[in-house]
Amino acid sequence: MKLTVINAERLPLYGPVILVGNHNNQFMDAATLIYAVPRQISFLTAAKSLARRMIGSLARLAGCIPVHRQEDLKYAGMGKIVWEEGSTNITGIDTHFTMDLNVGDKLYFISEKISVTAVHSDTEISLQHPVSRPCKDTEQGEDFWILPKVDLSDTYDAVSTALKYGNSIAIFPEGGSHDRTNLLPLKPGVVLMAIYSLLEGAEDVVILPVGLAYGDSHGIQSNATVYYGTGITISKKDVEEFQVDRHTVVNRILGIIEKGLNNCMITAPNKDIKGWIDLCGSLYPPERSMIPINKAFELRKILSNIFWEYGEDERTKALIKKLAGYKEMLTNSFLHDDEVWLLRQSLHSATLLFLEQSIMLFCYSFLALSLFPLWFPLYIISKFLAEQHRKKALKASVVKLEGADVVASYKILVLMVITPLFNLGYGLLLGLYLSRNPREIAIIVLCCMGILPILYYINLRYFNELPLLLRQLRIFLLIVLGKVNVWRENERELITTRTELQLLVREFIHDVGPTVSNNFMDELNAIMPKVMIDADTSRLMRSKSEWVPIFARNYYSESGEEIL
Repeated sequence: MKLTVINAERLPLYGPVILVGNHNNQFMDAATLIYAVPRQISFLTAAKSLARRMIGSLARLAGCIPVHRQEDLKYAGMGKIVWEEGSTNITGIDTHFTMDLNVGDKLYFISEKISVTAVHSDTEISLQHPVSRPCKDTEQGEDFWILPKVDLSDTYDAVSTALKYGNSIAIFPEGGSHDRTNLLPLKPGVVLMAIYSLLEGAEDVVILPVGLAYGDSHGIQSNATVYYGTGITISKKDVEEFQVDRHTVVNRILGIIEKGLNNCMITAPNKDIKGWIDLCGSLYPPERSMIPINKAFELRKILSNIFWEYGEDERTKALIKKLAGYKEMLTNSFLHDDEVWLLRQSLHSATLLFLEQSIMLFCYSFLALSLFPLWFPLYIISKFLAEQHRKKALKASVVKLEGADVVASYKILVLMVITPLFNLGYGLLLGLYLSRNPREIAIIVLCCMGILPILYYINLRYFNELPLLLRQLRIFLLIVLGKVNVWRENERELITTRTELQLLVREFIHDVGPTVSNNFMDELNAIMPKVMIDADTSRLMRSKSEWVPIFARNYYSESGEEIL
């Protein structure tokens, strides 16, 4: 996994700090932070996760602090309930509220969790806020679940102690992991922990938002990006106001944290819009620009503001329609957007690159497939079990869209168990084949268990490069063979479509962006200098005026064609 850290200078290397991150990749989020942060971190981990044998052992070794979550203690309530829309009163049918509920517990129904403020009898309770929809069956009632109030005093004490000694804490305030493209509502615990720590004597506690992003949430070798936001401090005045009006202070600071965390992420209304943001971020810069990952991330981050603000605007919908057509062309051509420039290669360049890529393919295939029979069963088993776990997690969750957030983590858990077992078996088979001496067999087994995982990793690194090489070889081969008729027409159309879209995307961003915020263009020009974009736009306009229409190519059939 290639890890990119953006704004690393914002991380305090000393003193108490609470790292606050989004939670889109279950246990991989914690592993990414451990790898990226040059400090010892104590994670706040769900007690449910600590109860799992392997995860719990690793978490305790890492000094994780257990947190009991209401969601993990949820159970079905006895009887049924009825209510009126807009009312805070709940009436039970065959219920035992006085025995099952306490003030502070939450009632879960209609996909909503509402706190109980009063228990009047076995069949009457009051909720914190009105119910948003009417009861579907006022005669028979509807099912409900109870989320008991949990005592977090031990957790707060452990956090306060760690921060008083200048240590670092990491928390994912959304609660459980999810695969949405935006933040879930944040839990107030992070604010309470910071304030209680200050009351207990901790000094200069910094709350640091951290955005975590992955190239592929399913893959265990995906690239990852860690983006540090601007640190947030809680003033003495905040602590004094907290002792008078907790609710107001907590909500205000929580809003600041949420805003800071959103500034560390590329958010979108949905997964499709996220894809269009990425494509616009690829089309806006000049072709083949060597853009640092941090600049590309910043570009997509500010572009997301446009889609949040004008997602339903007719101009945005028209742009998305054109982007969808271009994406379909890329799919049909087995290309990615950043590979379209390869179609411009001359015959001479394509021939040399074809030979070069052929040699690389041969070498990479050897390095990638030499141990294929050994690691491929591990890959299939982990993928199958992860898919089963994904379906189970999706069924049990009300916030997950596809359950993609649990796939990579579960693959790793499965591989941690089955890889040593398979390597033990491979070692025994090899040892019995080479020798009958128990000592020699034991040495062979130990060597296999120690060396094979390293060789698997090397194999997989090269295996992941094979699809890219094969796509590029296909392009170079078609150019070398001179497939002019159908391919060259599609080739020209793809290039011209991309050029038109580059101009269209830039025009859209320059027109709509300034209406999103007053400093939008200043932020954009800081990422992509205006002089560079203007010069490339002029170049594209000149090249556009020189295009030869497809229907007119027959007149030039006797001429050679080279795309410049």
